[in-house]
Amino acid sequence: MDFLFSCCHLPCFPADGNDLLSPTSSDGETDLSSDDGGDIECKILEKQRNVAYQKLSELEEVSNQLLKEINVLEIQFQTERCCRENAESLAVKVSNENKVLKRRSMMPLISELPENLFDLSLDADDHLICGDVVDLGHEDNNEENLLLESQAKITALQASVDGLLAEKLQLEQQVEDLTTEQNHLREQLALEIAEKEALLRKINKQNKTINKIKRVSQMVTEEFTEMSQKLELEQDLRQQAEVVAHQMLVEKTEYHGQNMVEMDGKDSGIQLQLQEALEQISHINTTMSDIHRYYQSQGKERMDAMEESRILSELRNKLEMSEREKKTLETQLFEANKCVAQLQTEVNQIQETQSFGAMTKELSAPPPPPLPPPPPPPPPPPPPPPLSTPAINFQDFLRSRRKDGVSKTEQNNSTPLLNMKAKAVDEMMERIKKGIVLRPVMKIQEEDTCWKDQKSQNRKSAILELKGMLDNMKRRDSSKRGTSRRVENSELLLVLQRRRRVMAGNSEQSSTLQDPHPGKTCIPAAGDGPWASEFSNAPVLRRLKQNREKRDSRIRESALIINHKT
Repeated sequence: MDFLFSCCHLPCFPADGNDLLSPTSSDGETDLSSDDGGDIECKILEKQRNVAYQKLSELEEVSNQLLKEINVLEIQFQTERCCRENAESLAVKVSNENKVLKRRSMMPLISELPENLFDLSLDADDHLICGDVVDLGHEDNNEENLLLESQAKITALQASVDGLLAEKLQLEQQVEDLTTEQNHLREQLALEIAEKEALLRKINKQNKTINKIKRVSQMVTEEFTEMSQKLELEQDLRQQAEVVAHQMLVEKTEYHGQNMVEMDGKDSGIQLQLQEALEQISHINTTMSDIHRYYQSQGKERMDAMEESRILSELRNKLEMSEREKKTLETQLFEANKCVAQLQTEVNQIQETQSFGAMTKELSAPPPPPLPPPPPPPPPPPPPPPLSTPAINFQDFLRSRRKDGVSKTEQNNSTPLLNMKAKAVDEMMERIKKGIVLRPVMKIQEEDTCWKDQKSQNRKSAILELKGMLDNMKRRDSSKRGTSRRVENSELLLVLQRRRRVMAGNSEQSSTLQDPHPGKTCIPAAGDGPWASEFSNAPVLRRLKQNREKRDSRIRESALIINHKT
């Protein structure tokens, strides 16, 4: 009974698991932005589910024990009742048999009844105690045998009942063991299922990370190949530019050492230099075209439409710059030709003046001895080694360049390869003019930093989007509340306006009936109507009065501001 009392005072738990999971579900709606938050919520929910299952199993065990004890008590009660009924039935039988035996024993004494009647009555009173017949040792052996047999039967029945109860208890214990094993197996199965789900989640996460790593590795390899190709091109261009710049510097030092007198030789040297530069430019064009073809053959598959459009726009801009520089070079060349022509005219004038002075001296003075022949002019510098391209005349080259410029304006969109060549040539010429400023090779690090910055910016943008979504949800809730309040206020205002109109019409009718002066109209005040006394204390009317006062004050303020401005 103590066990029953302790079981009755156990705490009651909710039958459904939704009550246990409700706080976590309400709190977890805000943390669905990241995978870590979802894993933590799943773990918390699993723990709460396990706790609920444990409590339910405990309640089931307690209820089973209570049912078992109740069954045992019922069986004991039934056995006791059966024994009591059997004992009562046996006592009734024994009493009946005793009465029959007494009657039979008293049959021969009927003749002696009047004499022994009083003694028999006393004996009968002595033999009866509380209405029950008490055996005083005068019964027969048959009655004793019946009692002994009944007692033996009762003991046998009790022994059989005890055996059956023991067997029942053993069977119930076995059933309990089997149920506990079943619950244990269910718990193990639930744990295995949870572990399997966790493993599947981990595998999915790992697969996602592996796919991301693969994408990143592909992007990195593509970028690395592109950068390596660009680096090779830049290295080749640098080497060629350095060679050309070195040659130009050597030629400049040679030509600055010559005297100003040898103008004809200088003009021939300038023409030779220009021819050499043109030959070098043609050689550079051929090499650049070969490099460009090689680069195009490798990079056609990887270039996208957007990159092509961007490159074309850059090339067009650079082509315009090159055309401008070409025009400036043509103007400089034209000015140089003018200077050469002026110098030639001055030389001719000097020669004429010298010849005229010599003629006058010859006429005035006797002929001097013949002068030795002048020394021969210095031989021209040796021609450069023959290149793969043939020699080009300077004037023909300028004419062809002019014709090409006219044709390029007409066929910009049809010849992207020529634009690339012109771009490369112009870049080389600019580098030669400006002294070949080498570019720093730091693009890989810059691209890595740009990639990291883009990643951080993407994260920030995702966070800002989440914040904006939350703000929008809050604004929607607040707007819904505000609209509901406004609707209620507007409905109240409409009702009050209708009442006012009705009351105003009634007051006007009464004033027209009672007013002796028809020209003057009586205007009811705010609190003079019959409804004002009834609803003067209503909160709606107070609100309306406050709103009127606020509106009037705003109108006055706006009027004052307008007057000040005017």
